[in-house]
Amino acid sequence: MKRQGRRSIKWNSWILLTLLLSVVSLFVEQSDFSGITAIIFTNLIDFVIFFILLAEIIVELRRAPYKIFYLRRNWSSLSFSLAFIALFIYTKALTVANLFSVETSDGSAIVAIRNLFLVLKVFSRYRRIATVVESLRIRPALTIALSFLLVILAGSWLLMMPFTAVSGPGLPFIDALFTATSAVCVTGLIVVDTAVYFSAWGRIVIMALIQIGGLGIMVLSYFTLFIFRRRVSVEQKRLVSYMLSEDDMSSLSRVLRSIIGITLAVELAGAILLALGFRSSLSNWGDLVLYGVFHAVSAFCNAGFALFSDSLMSFTDNPLVLLVVALLIICGGLSFAVIANIGDSIRGKSRLTENSKAVLTATGILILAGMILVYPLEHQGALSGLNLGQQYLAAFFQSVTLRTAGFNSVSFDSLATGTIVGMIFIMFIGGASGSTAGGVKVNTVSVLLASVRSSWRNEERVLIHSKTVDPRTVNQAFLILLFGILAVFGGTFLLSLTETAPMKDLLFESASAFATVGLSTGVTGSLGGFGKSVVIVLMFIGRLGPLTVLAAASSDAPKNTVGYPRASITVG
Repeated sequence: MKRQGRRSIKWNSWILLTLLLSVVSLFVEQSDFSGITAIIFTNLIDFVIFFILLAEIIVELRRAPYKIFYLRRNWSSLSFSLAFIALFIYTKALTVANLFSVETSDGSAIVAIRNLFLVLKVFSRYRRIATVVESLRIRPALTIALSFLLVILAGSWLLMMPFTAVSGPGLPFIDALFTATSAVCVTGLIVVDTAVYFSAWGRIVIMALIQIGGLGIMVLSYFTLFIFRRRVSVEQKRLVSYMLSEDDMSSLSRVLRSIIGITLAVELAGAILLALGFRSSLSNWGDLVLYGVFHAVSAFCNAGFALFSDSLMSFTDNPLVLLVVALLIICGGLSFAVIANIGDSIRGKSRLTENSKAVLTATGILILAGMILVYPLEHQGALSGLNLGQQYLAAFFQSVTLRTAGFNSVSFDSLATGTIVGMIFIMFIGGASGSTAGGVKVNTVSVLLASVRSSWRNEERVLIHSKTVDPRTVNQAFLILLFGILAVFGGTFLLSLTETAPMKDLLFESASAFATVGLSTGVTGSLGGFGKSVVIVLMFIGRLGPLTVLAAASSDAPKNTVGYPRASITVG
């Protein structure tokens, strides 16, 4: 049995490798790579996929005790594989023929066949991949990470299509991957001007990626199942419970309906108000609707994407736009659980929980601290061109956006070093757990401060609002803090290897990417391929969160019940 299990795991690894190679080949062939190296690389991938598929057919046929029963049971899969092989041979024959002919054959036919070949390469693995993915459900963290990764790859492929650009081809692969990751991870860092480069369809694709990333693909999927009253397994409920940090699986249907309802209601109200606020800049009703909905989704999901080249700097004299965006950011950063708890407490159904109190208190303190930071330091600097009322509004708005939103109403090019350092600390903290915001989360900081206070007072237990905090929660809080510090400084170090920007700007960029904020001092647009890759990884792990990343990467090791002697180690 163990040998069969190891054989199954090894074969599943080959299946996942085939899927990965298929996706890589799809992107490479869609990209504008040229030269003998690219040709060799793409053909090498094709032949590796071909031989893995052929080996699978041969091995499974040899293992089948009754060949005729195997052929009858798997006739559809085998037919699909044979079609794949036939198209592979045909396209390679066309490639060889074109190499030895001066006049190329019908280019449109070759492109059509090649595209069909690529689609088959990805979907020929569907049956096997579905089985593998089904086996991964027992590890919710890994499932969540894979779901985000697949959405990012799908978004990258769409953004490489010509219809998403105003003119010319779509984005190059690395830029498409960067933009899709920034959208799905609700960050807002951009390598091309969203307002200028993308067509209406491209903007809709980005908005859809933001909405999916903000809510989570698994939440949307299982909400659909609940709506249509489809049966949901215990494993599926466990996965959604993990995502929502909801212990009571019996109330998942109500929680999901509440999340979707709150999201749509808040975004609709924000879109209407923003459309009214944009009337001074836009005259077309179609643009008003698109801009209103896009910025409402971007703000509530804390994404920071804007359809204006200067973000929201042209609206410093428009309180309606800035205040609505700020309110949407705050609501999105509170978390759905806190919003629902506030609604229940207003209706008298329940009291504010300790979690809601901690989030609301920390949110108010951080917004006030951001205002106190920005206004005094930039009164004679970045805010000097505004009147007093606009300066206070800009300081408030910029303080709110530091909590992982990414919009800016003032230029970041001329910010003082002290302002940048203070902003890094606020960005690193981020929003609330379970929200669309990033960072180490205000809940984590509240637990850390409570732990420090208890240690200072020599108390045996950690207390928040006269309630004891579980020691495991305290340990997780310190683990999250350590992971965040290592990620930000590790990203800064890697960026410093290839980028020439000042160290404070690179540190700001790393903190902004990890905390999924989206603010930048101007470094993003000048990043090279390696720098973009570093930022992509930071955005991805920042959106998943340290605990999810560590849980997805960990192995299922057996619990150690052996007792060991105490170690005496001097610290401090």
